[in-house]
Amino acid sequence: IRGAVLLLSGEFKAVTLLEDGLVRAGAGASLAAVCRFAQEHSLTGLEFAWGIPGSVGGAAYMDAGAYGGEMKDVVERVRHLTPAGEEGEAAGEALQFAYRKSRYTGGRDIITFVEYRLAPGDPAQISTQMEDLMARRKSKQPYDMPSAGSVFKRPEGYYAAALIEECGLKGRRVGGAQVSEKHAGFIVNTGGATCQDVLGLIGEIQREVFAQKGVRLETEVRVTGEA
Repeated sequence: IRGAVLLLSGEFKAVTLLEDGLVRAGAGASLAAVCRFAQEHSLTGLEFAWGIPGSVGGAAYMDAGAYGGEMKDVVERVRHLTPAGEEGEAAGEALQFAYRKSRYTGGRDIITFVEYRLAPGDPAQISTQMEDLMARRKSKQPYDMPSAGSVFKRPEGYYAAALIEECGLKGRRVGGAQVSEKHAGFIVNTGGATCQDVLGLIGEIQREVFAQKGVRLETEVRVTGEA
């Protein structure tokens, strides 16, 4: 990677309650930490995010979502640092949330904090919903193997995993990278997989799906640096 890789820690990993229903989290905090914090403070709205891997900043950057919920439903404000070192923020429509993208996608501003507007809820019910969603994830997704999560965006009118499976690509391998036998939308590391293995397998999937189905799959994961 040509450039600096920043690991946000300290205050940038803290999760705090600013006022009733308003939670602020540092961009370096895990989504899991924020979901658990919300549950412990009897706040509902983030249950859908329980089990989504990654950080607060990354989730806001790409409008992460699952099971009918998305970051755009709960994020009220995002604070950032510009390349010039100036602090800024965006809120409401200025966040430009859309399917798997936001105003920050492809830009150079660094997300520092995210504020969530949540609603009062019953902690037991929130916990039950979180557990139910996690059970659904584990039953359908390869949680027992390392992966980068869902690889492809959902093409309009289709499901990427279904297209991949219909093309007979479940189990397809390139080096240590393999299309998951459990969920075709995931590429798992069976041992020693390299970036080149994963990118090579992604390319094979895209070419095969287009050849058989006429659908171009767009990646949901983002590749940084030079492979």
